[in-house]
Amino acid sequence: MHSGYFEAGKPGDFRVAQVRMIEEVLSWAGVPNDEQSRPRDILDVGCGFGGTSRYLSKKYSANVKGIALSDYEIARAKAIARAEGVSDKVTFQVANALNQPFEDGQFDLVWCMECAVHIEDKLKLVQEMARVTKPGGRVVLVSWCHRELKPGETSLKKDEQALLDKICAAYFFPPWCATSEYETLACNAGLQEVKVEDWTRHMLPFWGMLTGQLFTLGGAFKLLTSGWAHMRTSLSLAYHFFYMDKGFKNGTFKYAVVVGKKELLS
Repeated sequence: MHSGYFEAGKPGDFRVAQVRMIEEVLSWAGVPNDEQSRPRDILDVGCGFGGTSRYLSKKYSANVKGIALSDYEIARAKAIARAEGVSDKVTFQVANALNQPFEDGQFDLVWCMECAVHIEDKLKLVQEMARVTKPGGRVVLVSWCHRELKPGETSLKKDEQALLDKICAAYFFPPWCATSEYETLACNAGLQEVKVEDWTRHMLPFWGMLTGQLFTLGGAFKLLTSGWAHMRTSLSLAYHFFYMDKGFKNGTFKYAVVVGKKELLS
């Protein structure tokens, strides 16, 4: 599950917004959609249950491979692909994003939606994504970041760092970086025409809406009738969703979109 795209921070249907986020990122990144230039081979790094993988395959009539470290996620992604009759076009495998089991220059588009935040060696991640991209192909990465440090600052403020530490401890995240650091990483990985933007304003309502879903009348009924273990998990999610919402709204957390192209062979 990834963040949604909203107009000027206005609430809307968050599932519709999630699909729109994919479309807006693809458009912003300049991924072509015409028959001659569309991506035909796509890699989804950190694919989860494969929702974006299936969406990209349908949109571009492309062959898509999804990778993740979780056996459970990959098994579930495969099962959904079989149930939807797309397992001939969309395949999944357990693999390490820092040591991808693919040949150099295999994919027209390498996509990474909110996975980089889980990975400590972000330069190695971007290098691997660049390695498996075909010359002329695109690397697209979307990630949570912390705010830029101001002149004279060497770290976040204590209350900001405490908030970030709370989220990192809850989700087992390594340290975050600032949005601008992704531009450096992409350039150091050899990508060309690198573009990086802060899209926090477009996803700002998402975490508050997600928290609210747990406390609708229907959500509350399910919560109260689901048993203590599920209730405890749901309350824990709501607690951390609240702090994610707080971090984005007070400016500590940022939402970065990144694109770079693999240099064409001369």
